[in-house]
Amino acid sequence: ECWPPPNWTEVVVTWKTMLDASDYAPNAITDWTESTIQGRWHLHGYQATEGFAFRFEDPRDATLFRLRWSHDS
Repeated sequence: ECWPPPNWTEVVVTWKTMLDASDYAPNAITDWTESTIQGRWHLHGYQATEGFAFRFEDPRDATLFRLRWSHDS
């Protein structure tokens, strides 16, 4: 079985985004996610070196995360 399931919603936070905003350190993002997101989620490297892909079981969690952390154009 594929993990996480392919129907989970993915939100990418790139290194560019993290470097452009001083409070976007990887630890701050994961700490916020652990304390805020109620559903299951998964963290994976994005295209090996370009950032992080957060995948959420509940699309509403993905929306909340996207509003807080994903500001790439």
